[in-house]
Amino acid sequence: MPARFPYCLIGALWRRMWVSSLSSRIPALFLLVVLVLPLPLSALFSGNTGLDTTSIHQYGLAEDPLFKRGPTVNMVTNHSALIFWRTDVMTNATVHYGLNGSVIETAENSTLDTDHRMTLEGLEINSKYYYKVESNGTESELYHFKTAPADGEQFTMMIIGDNRPHSVIGEQPEAYKQLVQMIAAEEPHIIIHSGDCVLEVSEDHESNLYAWEAFTNETDKMGHYAPIYAAVGNHDAGAKTGTLRLEYFFDAFEQYDEPSTYYSFDYAGVHFTFLDTEELGYEGRIVGDQYDWLVNDLESTDSEMKFVVAHRPMYPLSHVGDSLDSVPAERTALQQLFETHNVSLFVCGHDHLYNRITVNGVVNLISGGGGGPLYGTPWGGDFHHFVRTEVSSSLVNMSAIKLDGSTADNHQLPYEGPIEIFLRVVANTSTRGVGTTPEIYFSEVPAEKYYCWDSGENQTELTGLPNENGLHTLEVFARNSEDVWSSVRYVFTAVGATSSSTTPTGTGGGIDPLLMFGSLGMAGVVVVVLVVFWLRRRA
Repeated sequence: MPARFPYCLIGALWRRMWVSSLSSRIPALFLLVVLVLPLPLSALFSGNTGLDTTSIHQYGLAEDPLFKRGPTVNMVTNHSALIFWRTDVMTNATVHYGLNGSVIETAENSTLDTDHRMTLEGLEINSKYYYKVESNGTESELYHFKTAPADGEQFTMMIIGDNRPHSVIGEQPEAYKQLVQMIAAEEPHIIIHSGDCVLEVSEDHESNLYAWEAFTNETDKMGHYAPIYAAVGNHDAGAKTGTLRLEYFFDAFEQYDEPSTYYSFDYAGVHFTFLDTEELGYEGRIVGDQYDWLVNDLESTDSEMKFVVAHRPMYPLSHVGDSLDSVPAERTALQQLFETHNVSLFVCGHDHLYNRITVNGVVNLISGGGGGPLYGTPWGGDFHHFVRTEVSSSLVNMSAIKLDGSTADNHQLPYEGPIEIFLRVVANTSTRGVGTTPEIYFSEVPAEKYYCWDSGENQTELTGLPNENGLHTLEVFARNSEDVWSSVRYVFTAVGATSSSTTPTGTGGGIDPLLMFGSLGMAGVVVVVLVVFWLRRRA
């Protein structure tokens, strides 16, 4: 009864307000505010933030309490693989493995530890291996993985990213959970993650553990079966705290060259390069030591096929200006570097959507629909997805797969067809100021190209929106080396013309409706206040 007393009193006051006269509502309203306001504040200052830190230690546990995490397979090559798992007490470590479910081969380590890393060597190329781990006599479930095929032979790669939750730190989105199950069911060779695994990394260590264990608890469901390689995202780095807190990211993945956040490796003849777009003070840029390392990395590899992965895109749709386009000259240099060294594919995220743009032969794939809140843009692509990629020396086949299993987009390399023309920054049918120049990109360097405003003369250089308010059309023409022409037509609305020949969009003597309604609203407030004071004086 005592616990219900404030709520009963609040209910009585609420009923009194709406059955009594206006003059008696004022003191009742004041008392109601005094009673209601402390309730949420008491929860706030009592330390109840909604984060149940008592369950942090247990959150990521496997079915058997001995296994705190894993096992996962990592850094797989033609003939080796690293198996990782974590126990909640110091134990010995054994991996049972083989080409069938009997797993008659073993690798053992008698040294007691909680983090166990066992490298399996002498494996057969391009083969399916089964494995389970054992600690202190307790065995895990049986899992499997595939060793890498020979250079140039086909393998399956899955791409996913930006699964971070919308607002709740210790949860992962339902869409991500479903995508993880879909990816695991396809049994890929490797998985690429474009970053933003968690909502945030803060100064609160317990909160960070809670968030990352929620992530690994789901992600390991595909990590049991295929190695995962990740680029660090802005939500993963903790830069908002004033310093980088990358230890949680490193703990989530077993990757090459740790603790470096940029690294490279070869897999089945493909050279993979992972970049860090989140260096403190240089977010959205690849500069300094990292750029020098990138140049050397691309110059040093003998692989004919090269893939580069980073979190922030070069040609964003939503995060315009805070991605790798933040310094246009640096993006141009990066683009030219990729062209010079025949980079086939640049994978990124950051924009929570799917999009593909090819610039001078380099496919830029934005895969940021891994479960996080989606971004709506005039370009579309706002759906949760992963990208299934079949890779061989002769063909790269990319398909964006939605939650319902349907294919939203398919693209192949090498691309055979007319030049693709892409529009960026200024969207089709959008309204922009006169003089604004749309960004136009071509999938390959055209043998010939023209631009035409409002059915006028063809121009070899693109100019901005004409200096006249209203609708304008832009036609773009491009010819490839096989004399096949491509063309697109865009429509824009121009505003802010300074030419005297333009017709004003409004008259100077008209009444602004917003101003009129705002004035009426203010007048209404004054009247209500005067009536209240008058009623109180009468009382």
